[in-house]
Amino acid sequence: MRRVLAITVGGEPDPVVQAVRQHAPDFVIFFVTTEPAGGSRRFLLEDTEKGPSILKRTGLSGEAYEVIPLPNPDDFGDCFRRIHEALREHPAAGERLADYTGGTKTMTAALATAALLLGWSLSVVVGARRDTVKVAKGTELARRVGLAPVQQELVLLQVRALYRSHEFAAAAALLQDLLGRAELPGREQERLTRLCTFLRALAAWDRFAYAEAQELLRAVGEVWPQGCALLAQIWHQGTLDFGAVADLVGNAFRRAEQGRYEDAVLRLYRAVELLAQLRLRSAHGLSSEDLDLTRLPADLAAPLAARREKEGRAWVGLVEAYGVLAALGDPLGRVYQAAWTHRLKDLLGQRNRLLLAHGLSPIGPADWERSRALALAFLSEAHAALGRPFQPVAFPRAEEVL
Repeated sequence: MRRVLAITVGGEPDPVVQAVRQHAPDFVIFFVTTEPAGGSRRFLLEDTEKGPSILKRTGLSGEAYEVIPLPNPDDFGDCFRRIHEALREHPAAGERLADYTGGTKTMTAALATAALLLGWSLSVVVGARRDTVKVAKGTELARRVGLAPVQQELVLLQVRALYRSHEFAAAAALLQDLLGRAELPGREQERLTRLCTFLRALAAWDRFAYAEAQELLRAVGEVWPQGCALLAQIWHQGTLDFGAVADLVGNAFRRAEQGRYEDAVLRLYRAVELLAQLRLRSAHGLSSEDLDLTRLPADLAAPLAARREKEGRAWVGLVEAYGVLAALGDPLGRVYQAAWTHRLKDLLGQRNRLLLAHGLSPIGPADWERSRALALAFLSEAHAALGRPFQPVAFPRAEEVL
């Protein structure tokens, strides 16, 4: 396995020599200064008052190293850019170490930062100290730095960003990867494992895999105590309940926040349609997939009988389902008849424009806002007529669970 060592060179050659000898890299990247009076570059290439050159003492051949000058060793931005560019030239094909013992504070900070961002391991030369200036000569030892706390915080920053973007599966995958490679304390392992399971539960919930979400959420209910009860209102004993309507709307909001307006409008349409289907089933024992025509007025039953003759079943879509409810004298049907016979057709038209439905036109934020306003107004009136509360389902904020 090829080992690459990146190291900042300061005014003391001994720690650099110790790091190279101990790590025995196949290739070394030296970051050096050039001013004043030749800077630290001269300790690398020349024999000086401090002894033979670093290259001579380490025995590195010309193909086994490169030298990167840092002309502004106190400019963090410039140092970081140059170091980051150099480290990127060595992808993770083997072992990559960054030793930040030597050089200015800015150089060492820039190397450590770039290395952490690119997934390199860190090393530092330590030894016995007589004071806070430097270690005693001859006691130097290169030591790998424990990065688990830093890795954890870097990953959690990404996890929070993904969570806010509703990318729950990707956030869970990052935590799972961290748990597989970082040596974390037992308590932190347990906490992050719970969070990973919770994120997997939300990912399943977000794709309507309610049974899977319910099982995962029950295992970590303490992360979001209200979640299990809320999910039970959506998925009750293996069957969709009225809470699924509010869940579809909440899901639509998340898709819109991601800029996925077509997906969002489809979910709004489905929420309005689902409400009629659930009401037909729960209050009248009818399935919108294949209606019992003997229970419908003749003027409704006749065209549906023709549909059954032609297609094998008497199904109804959104507008027809509300028409059936109206014919049955249902409260939802009365709301539909009173003010929504044409306005729901507007929502249907919005849906039919979608490429994922029947149309060819892309939709944008204005189309989404129009559909959202229509759907929310109707669903609020409809739920009020049934004596049910209506509130789109919202997952907890990142600050509440992460």
